Amino acid sequence: MHHCMLWAVRTVVALGLGLVVTPVGAGPVPVVVAAAPPVIVRAEVDPLEPDRLVIRGKNFGVEAAPIVLLSDVVLDVVSFSNEQIVVRLPLDAPAARYRLQVLAYGAAPSAPFRLTLGGGAAGGTEG
Repeated sequence: MHHCMLWAVRTVVALGLGLVVTPVGAGPVPVVVAAAPPVIVRAEVDPLEPDRLVIRGKNFGVEAAPIVLLSDVVLDVVSFSNEQIVVRLPLDAPAARYRLQVLAYGAAPSAPFRLTLGGGAAGGTEG
């Protein structure tokens, strides 16, 4: 009887493991890799179109339009590539220092970029 009990336990364990193990023909297990976060290197108002802000950097993505925040305001994206984003600035934005941030699909947000608008200055620094 002891052998029957041992056989039953081994059978149940083997069947249980069989349900957990992936079949050989199932193919590779997909690995999820997070995209590198966007990095803003430079942001300048376009001198020919003063309602446009040109943001240069890397890892902006190409799958979907990134989200660009000027402080807490979402800006309209006019065009984008992995290294450049052009957004429309609000015409009524007062001269001030702003926090610029890029959120690309599948990645952590960029580090805040300090941007000065108005008063003859239109540039910024990271941080």
